[in-house]
Amino acid sequence: MGQFLNLDHLHYLDEFLLFKSDDYQTIKTKISHYLCPHQFDVEAIEPLNTRLNGFSFGNSALYDLKYSAPVMITIDDAFSHYLFRITLEGQCKVGVANQQVLQSVGIMSVTHPNIKQRIITNHHCRNIILKLSQQDVETQLFKMLGHTSQEPILFDSGLSCTAEGISSIVETLNYLCHAYYNIQNWSSISASFTQYLIELILLKIPNNYSAQLNTQKQLVLPAYIKKAQQYIDDYLQDTISLTVLSQYCEVSVRTLQKGFSQYLQQTPVEYIRDRRVERVHVALQNCQGNQTVTEVLLQYGIQSFGHFSTFYKKRYGCLPSQTLKMNPIQMNTMIA
Repeated sequence: MGQFLNLDHLHYLDEFLLFKSDDYQTIKTKISHYLCPHQFDVEAIEPLNTRLNGFSFGNSALYDLKYSAPVMITIDDAFSHYLFRITLEGQCKVGVANQQVLQSVGIMSVTHPNIKQRIITNHHCRNIILKLSQQDVETQLFKMLGHTSQEPILFDSGLSCTAEGISSIVETLNYLCHAYYNIQNWSSISASFTQYLIELILLKIPNNYSAQLNTQKQLVLPAYIKKAQQYIDDYLQDTISLTVLSQYCEVSVRTLQKGFSQYLQQTPVEYIRDRRVERVHVALQNCQGNQTVTEVLLQYGIQSFGHFSTFYKKRYGCLPSQTLKMNPIQMNTMIA
C-alpha cells in the first residue's frame, strides 16, 4: 500500500522542526509535551537520533516523528486525544490489551482516548501522526449523526482501512501542509478545515459508528426535526417544554416524539439532556475567573446536580468538578 501514497506536500513538515536530540530525558519530555503523556524505554543501546517536526492548528496537530533506534512507548490511559499514525519508514508493533498490529509502511493505527497502548518500534521508524481532540471528534460525529453518540468512538486499526481511505487522508494532510506553509490567513479557515478532516476520517476509517454514518448519508432529516434542533440549541439555557417546542415546529407533540425516535434514536428529552451535557462540558473546560460548577450548571437550567453529575461521569469518565480543576485557567489560578 505504501508505494501508492502521494507524499508531495508532506515535505513542508521539514520546515517546522520542533526538536532533535539524542538525549533520553529530553526526548521523553518533549514527546510527552507535544504528543501525549507516556513511558519511554530504549530497547537497545544505540544512538536515539530522534527528531520531531510539525505544527498545531486549532485543537489539533500534525507531526512527523522519527526514531533511529528501537524504543518502547507506553501511552497513559489518562489522555483525551486521538492519535492517527501512518508509517512512512520502518515498522512498529502497536498493542492494546492482548491485540497487536504490526504496522509497516502505508498502514494506519489509532491511539484512543482513555485506553492504555504500547508501541514498539524497530530501527529507523518514521510515522506521520495526526492528533485530534476527543471533543472535536465527538462534536463532528454529533453533527453528522444528528444525535449524541452513546458510546466512545472506536476506530479499527491495521489493514481494515482501505488503500483508497488511506490515500484520501494523506491527500488531505498534503493539502494541510501546503496550506499551512503558503496561506497567510490560514488560521481564519483552519476551523472549517478541521471539521472537514474529521468528517473524512469518520467516513474513511472503519469505526463502531460506520454503519450509522453510512445510513445517515442517505437520510434527509425532515424540516421540523432540523427546526427543533435549532430551537433547542438557541434556548438550551432555558426550560424547554415539548408543547412549546412542538408548536414552534408546527407539529403535534406525538409527531415530534415519533420523529426524534425514528430519525435520531432518542426522545426529545434525551436529546435536550445530551446537548446540555455537551454544552456544560465545554463551559467547564473554558471557565473564566473563579466560576464554580454550581454556577455553570444553573446557567444551563440544571437543578438536579446529583443526577446530572452521575450522567456526566458516565459520559466523560469524571465528575464536573474534576473537569473544572483540569481547566488551564483554573489550574493557573490555584498555582498563583
